[in-house]
Amino acid sequence: MQIVKRITWEDAYDIVVPQINAEGLLTWDFDSSLPVQVRFYTYDRRRDYRLCRHDYFEIFYLHSGELLFQVADKTYPMKKGDLILLNSAQYHTVHPPERKSRHHAVHGVLLYFMPEAVRGAGSAGEDMEYLIPFLHQDAGFPHVVPAETRLPLAVFELMQMIAAELPSRTARARLSVKTYLKMALIRLANHYASYRGSEDSFQRKQKLIERLRPLFQYLDERYSEPITLDDAARIVGMSKSHFIHFMKQVTGLSFVSYLNQFRVARAQTLLATTDQSIAEISQEVGFCDQSYFGHVFRKLLKMSPREYRVQLEVNASSFYKKN
Repeated sequence: MQIVKRITWEDAYDIVVPQINAEGLLTWDFDSSLPVQVRFYTYDRRRDYRLCRHDYFEIFYLHSGELLFQVADKTYPMKKGDLILLNSAQYHTVHPPERKSRHHAVHGVLLYFMPEAVRGAGSAGEDMEYLIPFLHQDAGFPHVVPAETRLPLAVFELMQMIAAELPSRTARARLSVKTYLKMALIRLANHYASYRGSEDSFQRKQKLIERLRPLFQYLDERYSEPITLDDAARIVGMSKSHFIHFMKQVTGLSFVSYLNQFRVARAQTLLATTDQSIAEISQEVGFCDQSYFGHVFRKLLKMSPREYRVQLEVNASSFYKKN
């Protein structure tokens, strides 16, 4: 069995955050013949990672450091060697701790896969057993598998084996990936065998997200325009008080926090791809007050919009010199 011996770490913020849409949905461009991917990320403590969900299932292994992993409105402390499971209906993010030493780097290994990667035709539904820990994630689900169980390390080794076979260009490589994936999933299914979560929790969570879809669509099309809490509640047909609770329950954020994160993400794209002034960008993404835009931007990224643009230019210059 081949294992990745040398890991190349990628910046999670630069890769993930720009791809999150107004719904908070992160999509991944899988190979259609094998919707499985393994990524090796490093997490910058200076930045706030936007809450998101995705259309695939995820296994996250904390390779080094420690962090707080937020799932909706709950937070789970994680230490080196812990593992966490997420289905496609869970809004989540990470909060790396503030530390100055490079010896406390935060690295995570993520296994992404679509359910169809393990579901087979003509199996009388038996393949669904691999997915039970993902489908039964109700409010009481224990998302974190502690390192002390030794299961996370075994799953991590299988994740490395999968990574060593990607991109899978042969039938044998694809079979290897599916086999290693099922080996990891059956270990997790056995670990959660005694947990009796609600069988319809996954469908109920998806229905809750569906209630907010008109708002997400509105934000995607008109985020540059003013929108109040009353406007948001009206768009989804709820009272203001009910909407405040519902938004927090589903996404883990207040409406204002969610909107600010989305607008700042759009501003980052404009800072990186246009020569518009910061004042123009502030207006374009919906901040009428440039001073408030700068305050929110700095709070989320730990730097001003101007500093962010300068950093992009420095990184680009360094890249071209190396190449």
